[in-house]
Amino acid sequence: MNKHNNNIFCEYTVKSWEDCRTLLTHLKNWVFRGQSDSKWRLQTTLERGAINNSVFRDIPKIEKSIIEKFKRKAFNYIEKLPKKDNTLEWVSLMQHHGAPTRLLDFSYSCYVALHFSIEQALQESSVFCINKDLIHNEGLKIEKWRGLEDDRFFGTREYCNCVLNEQIRSPLVMLIEPYNLHERLSKQQGLFAIPFEGRQSFEYNLSLTVNRFQKELPTIKKIEKYNDLLDLLNQECVLLKVKIPKKFHNEIRKDLKLMNITSETLFPGIDGFAKSLYSEFDL
Repeated sequence: MNKHNNNIFCEYTVKSWEDCRTLLTHLKNWVFRGQSDSKWRLQTTLERGAINNSVFRDIPKIEKSIIEKFKRKAFNYIEKLPKKDNTLEWVSLMQHHGAPTRLLDFSYSCYVALHFSIEQALQESSVFCINKDLIHNEGLKIEKWRGLEDDRFFGTREYCNCVLNEQIRSPLVMLIEPYNLHERLSKQQGLFAIPFEGRQSFEYNLSLTVNRFQKELPTIKKIEKYNDLLDLLNQECVLLKVKIPKKFHNEIRKDLKLMNITSETLFPGIDGFAKSLYSEFDL
């Protein structure tokens, strides 16, 4: 990849449900994240909380406090807990129960991401797509440039735990699955994107993963024609934002229901069943 590449971030607005489905299923070895407002950026809950309270530079201290408090009190609510030093498992558990963390949820399934994109969207929504193999390969190059000696260590859960424990590290984003896949994560075919540098935004970490000279994601390259997009996807595009106009949501939602992709199937228990009742509005 050209180190000064400006086409790593692309955007495409789908022209129909069929257009959307064709595009997303074309993305082999990519991972997906649905967001119900196309204006939203890629931000972790920890990042959003820090921005809302103007304490961004204090994120490492706040994160450490949140994790410690969760560890000390979780036994009151959960019987089987991770080992004390397995930070990835602890943070995954925290994410599952709604605590602010530096994890960003993604799915191997474009259809699961579509569900989260349109489930209760009131406007144009989006699905963010990340080229999984390219992120790993470019991240490995960066870490080797920084002094990593053993390629096999990069991308492992042990490596991830080192990153989470250090909290502050050279910027990078890594995609990882925890060893213990709780029921919700398993049903959603989920994994996490983790920024290494806790004092910077997720997008800052992502940009420097693919270009160590570029501290912000480049201006989005808007693609109008599908064939032009395919050319970029086969070359240098790392992050793709697929915008889904509101007028297609009901049609997509009905087809996802036929695929058995609903809140009831993705969220175990009565919470998922209750969420699924929103589908009664789809006439």
